Amino acid sequence: MEGFFCQRFLVERCFSCQMCSHCCSGEPGYVFLSLADIRRASGYLEVKEEEFLSIYCRKLDYGTYYIYSLKERDDFSCIFLREKGCTIYPARPLQCSTYPFWKGLFDDDEAWEREKRSCPGIDIGRIYSESEMNALSTMTVENDIYKEPKEGDDSLSY
Repeated sequence: MEGFFCQRFLVERCFSCQMCSHCCSGEPGYVFLSLADIRRASGYLEVKEEEFLSIYCRKLDYGTYYIYSLKERDDFSCIFLREKGCTIYPARPLQCSTYPFWKGLFDDDEAWEREKRSCPGIDIGRIYSESEMNALSTMTVENDIYKEPKEGDDSLSY
């Protein structure tokens, strides 16, 4: 039938965090922060937001504005990762708490299988329905990344 195509629907995926810290270390990457993430983490650490940004974050130039990502150590592990895990776990950024349910990862079989090779929690444990995965993914996508305007640009909203 011309013009007809079949969309593949996910049914479910399994995931149970094994606290291995793979997603917090090993490769360079970015943990982009929303204003809510910054407020939650700085409150948890009992520091001012500006102090949190200057100590724990790197400022990235994105053309007309700056965005913030958590700093990494020389070995590419997250600045908050310690031997016993994340030191801000209850206040961790949304990007961290929604892993591995990110667009392009949970909804792509090849990407899921690649990630499974380094994450022992993938395909074991709790079953997540398609609607749960989409909800988690949407939370991450809709998590407005904090954008700091460059000098003279007052057009950005937070």
